[in-house]
Amino acid sequence: MKLAAALGLLFCASPAAAETSLTDDGGGDQLLEASCDLAIELRGAVAQVEVRQRIANPGPAIAGTYAFDLPRGAVITGLSVRGDGGVETALPIAGAFNSVDVTERPVLGADPALLVRMPDDAASQYVLRLQPIPQDHELVITTRYSAIADVQASALRLTLPGRSHRGKLTACRGTVRAAVGPGTTLAGIRVGKVVTTKATASVVLDDRDVAIDAMLTFASREPVVWTQTAQLAPGWSSSVVTVAAPALKTATWQPRRALFVIDGSRSMELVGKPIVNKVLGTIAAALPTGIELDAIIYDRKAERVFKSWRKESSAAVAELQAAVNRHVAKNGSSLESAFQAAQAAIADGTRAQTMVIVISDGVLGEVSSTALVSALGVTAGSADVLSVAVSPAKTSIPDASLLRAPVNFLGGTFVEVSADDVDDALQVVDEWLRPSWLDLDFGTLESPESLRSGGGFTRAIVHRAGEPRLTLRGRGETTFQVTARPGPTAPGIAQLGLSTVTPDPQNRRLFAAHPFVREGLALAVLTTQGKIARNRIAMVKGGGPYERITAVSDPVDWQTAPAPVVTLGAPPKPNAIAKDTLERLFRDQLQPKAYACYQRALVASPRLTGTVLFELRMGRGEVTQVGITGTTDQTFEDCLRDAAFALTVPFPDFKVNADDQTLAHYPLTFQLSEAKPVIVLGDADSSSPLDIDAIKGGVPNAKTPLGDLRPSKLP
Repeated sequence: MKLAAALGLLFCASPAAAETSLTDDGGGDQLLEASCDLAIELRGAVAQVEVRQRIANPGPAIAGTYAFDLPRGAVITGLSVRGDGGVETALPIAGAFNSVDVTERPVLGADPALLVRMPDDAASQYVLRLQPIPQDHELVITTRYSAIADVQASALRLTLPGRSHRGKLTACRGTVRAAVGPGTTLAGIRVGKVVTTKATASVVLDDRDVAIDAMLTFASREPVVWTQTAQLAPGWSSSVVTVAAPALKTATWQPRRALFVIDGSRSMELVGKPIVNKVLGTIAAALPTGIELDAIIYDRKAERVFKSWRKESSAAVAELQAAVNRHVAKNGSSLESAFQAAQAAIADGTRAQTMVIVISDGVLGEVSSTALVSALGVTAGSADVLSVAVSPAKTSIPDASLLRAPVNFLGGTFVEVSADDVDDALQVVDEWLRPSWLDLDFGTLESPESLRSGGGFTRAIVHRAGEPRLTLRGRGETTFQVTARPGPTAPGIAQLGLSTVTPDPQNRRLFAAHPFVREGLALAVLTTQGKIARNRIAMVKGGGPYERITAVSDPVDWQTAPAPVVTLGAPPKPNAIAKDTLERLFRDQLQPKAYACYQRALVASPRLTGTVLFELRMGRGEVTQVGITGTTDQTFEDCLRDAAFALTVPFPDFKVNADDQTLAHYPLTFQLSEAKPVIVLGDADSSSPLDIDAIKGGVPNAKTPLGDLRPSKLP
């Protein structure tokens, strides 16, 4: 058997937006939810949730479908149904199966319920299919699932998705109990805006998301590390690892100035100015009173907004936001130029402790971390840096390490947030302005490079048997070294770890021993009615084939089994910038502008000839950087660089385009023919992290000239 020694996944227990619905086979709302009860046990970072629903049918016998969501990363581990008889417990059903009408199996009744995981693009994560409920009867359905809480604002947060419902659903009511890990004590439980200092609190879940916080008090000023471990099989274990940090404040660092450094390049259009201004305004509102403000907006070049420091006020913040809206996005992302302008602003007037607040999408191009720190030109103690990297859609931050460099050198905080989740992230913006723990090293376990005040992270891993030996190192006010300690035991740890591993023939035994609803595995309640029901249940429980018995067919738009897989070869990889697109950019945009540059250059240098090589870094709709070699005429070179930066690169559609930075090498030969300037186009060559040679379209290859512009007369 082979499993990776440690496979980890970050769980943020936040909901995915969808609609909860209870519908009957006619698409109506004859079925109704008479009651819904919740019981939540939060032990360490692992939550065990039990939902008990009473589904009533006041009309004629009818089947129904219940569609619902869970916190992201949750795993359903149990399902049971109680009807007129006793409680019937669901069995895990692996693989595809057939459905047959009960009339074809007269010795059996219909299977009461089937719970499946839906495809990622479905409206809801899970669907429970119910066979006909007799008139004036009801079913009690109990679902159990496990989830991992997020660490946020010095608390363990579990967010339950609201039941934005269709059909006759009621609010779910119940309780939450919490027990925390070593090095902390439970300060209380917050449900929404209601706080109790006890270990138990009431919960009501209706059409809005509900955030449940187990608030932590820390025994020291250093982070804590817990491991919650369960055995999978001899030789293998599953663990949930939690790192949580106290919310620190310091009396020695009181910034008197805040300088926003805002990326205004074209790629930021994918983030959007409204989100940039929301981040700017929320941070400004959290700054200390009496602070002075200014901002620098940059693309290729950097421009200071106020030109001098102003006292913080709503009018000053509104003016900064208006400057962001007025700025016309251009190619280029020179954070180095912006930091040089920031250095001048910090030195403006009497030097004062300054917080430099960078808002960017993390597309910086080729620049060294040393160059960025040098460009800022300040020393530790006189400034610190808050780097907020906002990623559009589901992209990553390509140059996160560069944004962290000034934070690591001067102190401060690095924050990475998706544009889709910015509202949730800004709820703890005050923690961004506090000291952070930097240069984190978690040994073989993947971890972020920094940890915000009051923040933390979780990992679910599969590893060799026993408690994992983990030590977290880093520096805050001083260097620290924290060894993981065992946290509370909790159900579901085995399944949470396995959910990070891909099933294969070698680890099938582990998944069979710890089942949970996933793609290719459902939970089915088998009928207890009929002459052979008991033998059938024993056969399926022992691993025998499952054939689903139904009284009525499922709706045609609801699939109970995976669709047949047809292999037609590997699908094409997403391409960064297609060959035809690059070819058009060079032919229609770069060549005419380069020709105009050549015409102007010949006025001063009539014998100017030679080959110029362009090196362009492009991605996310932007020309990030332009390098030019092959000419010593600075004016001509500057004109060509401006021409390259003027290219309009199309914005990507991340459903079909890779989030990739493409490096294109393109030569142009400038020569005189019969006293007329001529541009000879060369072959284009490009490379990218996704290996552009292997993706659809390949490398643009202009083997024939893309054009031959000849003026009627020389200037």
